[in-house]
Amino acid sequence: MQPVNAAFPLKHIVSGILLCFLPLQISAQPNLPDAAVYSAEWLPVYPQVSVNGSVSDGLYEFISHNETLLVQNKTLTSLGIRIPPELLQQARSMAPQQLRNSASNSDGRTSSDTVLSDTETTTETAPAEPPHDTWYVLDSIAQLQMQYDAAGQALALTAPLAWLDLPTTRIGGLSQRAYQVAESGFAGVLNYDYNVSRNHNGDVSQGLLAEARLTTPAGYLSHNQLWSRQSPQEGAASSNHVRLDTYWRTVWADKGLVLTAGDVLTSQLHGSGSSRLGGIRLERTYGVQPWRNTAPLFSYLGESTLPGTIDLYLDGVKQYSRDIAAGKYEITLPPGISGSGMAQVVATDVLGRTVVVDMPLYGGSGLLAKGLSEWSLEAGYLRRGYGLASADYDNKPAGSGTWRYGITNALTVQLHAEGSRGYRQIGAASSMVLGSLGQLNLSHAHSRLQTQNGKQSSVSFSTQKGDWSFGTGWSRTDGRFAHLSATLDPAAYLAEAATPVRTASLAVGWNNNLLGSFALSYLHSKKGQETPDKVGTLNWNRNFGSRTSIFLSAARNFIPGGQHSLYGGVSFNLDKGYFSTLSGQRDNGGDNSYRVSVSKSSDGLNSPSWNIGWQQNETQGRSRGRLNGFINYDTQYGDARGNVYNAQGHTDWSAGWKGGLVWMNGGLFATRAVNNSFAVVSTDGVAGVPVSLFNNKVGHTNRKGLLLVPNLSAYQENTLDIDITDLPQNMAAERARILAVPSERSGVNVNFRLNRMQAASMVLKSTDGQVIPAGAVIRRSDGLPAAVVGFDGQTFIENLAAGENRFSIALPDESECRFSANYQTGPHQADLPDLGEIICTK
Repeated sequence: MQPVNAAFPLKHIVSGILLCFLPLQISAQPNLPDAAVYSAEWLPVYPQVSVNGSVSDGLYEFISHNETLLVQNKTLTSLGIRIPPELLQQARSMAPQQLRNSASNSDGRTSSDTVLSDTETTTETAPAEPPHDTWYVLDSIAQLQMQYDAAGQALALTAPLAWLDLPTTRIGGLSQRAYQVAESGFAGVLNYDYNVSRNHNGDVSQGLLAEARLTTPAGYLSHNQLWSRQSPQEGAASSNHVRLDTYWRTVWADKGLVLTAGDVLTSQLHGSGSSRLGGIRLERTYGVQPWRNTAPLFSYLGESTLPGTIDLYLDGVKQYSRDIAAGKYEITLPPGISGSGMAQVVATDVLGRTVVVDMPLYGGSGLLAKGLSEWSLEAGYLRRGYGLASADYDNKPAGSGTWRYGITNALTVQLHAEGSRGYRQIGAASSMVLGSLGQLNLSHAHSRLQTQNGKQSSVSFSTQKGDWSFGTGWSRTDGRFAHLSATLDPAAYLAEAATPVRTASLAVGWNNNLLGSFALSYLHSKKGQETPDKVGTLNWNRNFGSRTSIFLSAARNFIPGGQHSLYGGVSFNLDKGYFSTLSGQRDNGGDNSYRVSVSKSSDGLNSPSWNIGWQQNETQGRSRGRLNGFINYDTQYGDARGNVYNAQGHTDWSAGWKGGLVWMNGGLFATRAVNNSFAVVSTDGVAGVPVSLFNNKVGHTNRKGLLLVPNLSAYQENTLDIDITDLPQNMAAERARILAVPSERSGVNVNFRLNRMQAASMVLKSTDGQVIPAGAVIRRSDGLPAAVVGFDGQTFIENLAAGENRFSIALPDESECRFSANYQTGPHQADLPDLGEIICTK
């Protein structure tokens, strides 16, 4: 059954809905008892059934006798209700033979005189398992509640949870279901970012950063190039071309493995820096499996006999509300929540009964759940002069490796090692949650470069308690500790790196709804024998309603003669995306500055964002003013930007354009920069079809029926929709929504298959001029069902062949009539024809 265009008359839609149920009735027909066994008062019925509030799909057979329902045990089993055998044995029942004899009993009783008997009166001994061909009176089954609406043909059943085989409703957290990643298509991508600037001296500079990418089903190849040109007003122009990175990358998302060959970055210990290698990197990471829960999560398991609602509160603030079905439910706290607090779960069923559960918690960050691990291995040759030289690598092989493992849900450890000729480093780090106190991070590394041994250590602690946050840290690096990059020039490094560095920090924050937010920090840093820096800062801000915000910041270096400054201002929200800010700064050197600015935020594509600001500086009695402004304009085909700066009559300016080109599926698309994954949507050559990504319209298909949709999330389900109401009347889509799961930085083809419908509407009447009754089944000449007659004889039939089409209708009086429909259509016909009145003859 193809979707019916929304422009059809209502009669067509009603007929289509009736037809949707027809296959279900036909497929169920072979399982029905012979109609001859029932008398006029014993009627088979097929109500819409709900079990504990959840509507069941399909048709289920019951027997109705004077609004009393009978059911077979196999029907209850197919509905997911498993009645204990002892309760079925106690229920009133009737065997099929009694139904056959109910119309005419041996003692002369009619079906209306038939008495429903207990099981023990119809069998000598009760069976261990009730027979499947026995019919049970539904309201006589103990503990099974029912509500039957005979007029509306709706049956609501409520059973104890122990009788039901219901799935657990899981709320919150990330789904553990592995997404089916679509195969990447062959595509070419060119991203570019061009900028030109000119200063008041007439010097012009240009720059172009470009990435060329080739995607294939096996992975993708990426190449980055930088070009720059300097054109001074006086002197010769100069230009420079330099290659940045070139690498091939293959991802096996189902295994969490990633292979990168070419220019790679080494893994690192917590708090250390990476090095660039020309070589290979193999890693196992959960970054390519976003559907997996890798962080330790708090959860709560409950159950509800009836459908209801679950509300989650964190520290008294409602986070979300979700509907749940009957059965067990598991609610998982959001993984991004960290710090100490109180979680409260409120469960309310449809009868208004409420259960409240309080859970104290502390969530850390950067931890792996118990038993999970990640690792990375790199090998190659160190890169020299990155950004200055295109292909300059060291001649000594180097390698590194890192391993992380969740020992418990509260403790994650990390090991790291790296080395090259004459150099090695080994280190360890850990992150642990200390009950409800907070999180403690530790790291220590030891290096040896030629004959010099070095050490680096760090400790940090953080916690959150209600409106308060606290963090402190300490680190020390002696002058002989070396990283892998030091092997590029060991002699120079050892000559300069003889100075130890020690730092200590402290930060306290407090948020109050009445007084605002406060943040106090202190940093003590000392390098060798130099005078240490002792810098303290105090920040405060407060919102007044939704339109005004005041901020104030003070900073001081507590060494003798150290600087201190005061900065503050006010910001106004002027609605419709407009903002205004007034600010000023003063330091102990007598320097003052004042600034006023007006800005507007973007409303999306084809909407500008801009800012205009004026700043006045007062330095040593001299006053200088400067005016600056910028504007950005984002389009479907790229993003434009411009900046201007004027000071003391001198003007500097710059402008740029950032965009991309994509070739895929036989089409070349101009687009914004495509730094993430993307999709090419096809509508089988139909132009102008609106396409949406996560319900946000992203464009219309071009004259070839294609549209590029950039910036999809890799390894996640991206919801793409087309608006079928804009399709021609004779076109129908097999699907109006597709979930696209692309690989990393690659493209996928998304095909919304459109079919040309050969259908027509008509009014069916009998030879006496009366309309054919609604609900009558129309069959093709081969006996297959074609449609259902709608109200007032209105009928809509699909899949018509060109020329004469013959049909038959089974009438309520058990007779049959026949009619033919002459269907003709042209190759460019967009409207579905109305064949008018057609007579069905017996």
